[in-house]
Amino acid sequence: MNISNTDEFPWYRYPMVWMMLVIPFSAVVMGVIMIWLAVATDDGLVKDDYYKQGKAINLDLHRDIQAQEMNITAALEMNKSEGLTRVNLALNKGELEIYPDTLQLKLLYATKAGNDVQLELNHGQKDQYIGIIKQPLIPGKWYLELSDGEWRLNGHLNVADHQVELLLTPWNLAL
Repeated sequence: MNISNTDEFPWYRYPMVWMMLVIPFSAVVMGVIMIWLAVATDDGLVKDDYYKQGKAINLDLHRDIQAQEMNITAALEMNKSEGLTRVNLALNKGELEIYPDTLQLKLLYATKAGNDVQLELNHGQKDQYIGIIKQPLIPGKWYLELSDGEWRLNGHLNVADHQVELLLTPWNLAL
């Protein structure tokens, strides 16, 4: 007579069963979280018409070439105070006959288009242009475009400090 002294437990009393169930269950939970994040948030990195925009860049290079041929440069200074950012720009007009009344400054955030800022700079005395950014600039890398419609200067800056100084020049283009 062979008598076994092992008690039979229900399945839920074995720890190994729970360990085997936790791994796939956690994968399902994480998968649902990742799908929710993908649907609920917009990264804004890829445009729907990226091919058209890429072709338009080549058509728009003539403004950079124009600025380079006319020897136009600019020095930009930004001072943050009381939630506002004051923008002072000194324009070296190169071969331009007169200073434009206004200039358009675009601050393009490197990763999210929703953070971009467009600013109109008004002509002050001599070569000075002034503008105010009313929203705080997010720390990080920014691309800059300065234009009057006929020519365009480009630059980039890293916003981290209270004061930023920078020189804007045309892209270094091979003519």
